[in-house]
Amino acid sequence: MRHAWYRVDSADPARWTWTAYSTPVSRFDSASGRLRVRYAADTARAALRERFDRDGRRLAVSHLDLTLVELVGAIRVLDLRRDDTLDALGLDDQISTSRAPGPWAAGQHLVDLVHDWFGERCHGLVYRSRTTPQRSANIAFFAHAALTPRSLGALRDQGTLIDSCILTDGFDVRGWR
Repeated sequence: MRHAWYRVDSADPARWTWTAYSTPVSRFDSASGRLRVRYAADTARAALRERFDRDGRRLAVSHLDLTLVELVGAIRVLDLRRDDTLDALGLDDQISTSRAPGPWAAGQHLVDLVHDWFGERCHGLVYRSRTTPQRSANIAFFAHAALTPRSLGALRDQGTLIDSCILTDGFDVRGWR
């Protein structure tokens, strides 16, 4: 898969660490705590929707200091948007979109299994976005993913993107302009 991916991060990519969480926090975090994944979306808009969904799409002025990162490269992934993949794994689309504990635990276990099965031959898992499921995809990618990150700058410098999210996606930015 060759595609540009986007994420909102508190750190510039040059300062990223890949230390795994001892206890999983998000959908595809390693259940065993053996490895770390990072998440990205296939558009900058979807990255903002995913990052700020839990906050009701409300950004504080301090959020405008976060960095928008673009990742590019050719990668090999397990695509969880495909029926045949879900069927082979005995899963359904809840693995991608549910917030229930069962599907999250399955996703956390799955990332360990994928790493055990494929090692560095698989760079991550692609799945449907829960905030824009009909038109967006997300990726949970490993440290060894052949993705080159490039900082696009602070969110405060992404005026067109922020304006678009306010006008079309229901975002609210406290103190914006």
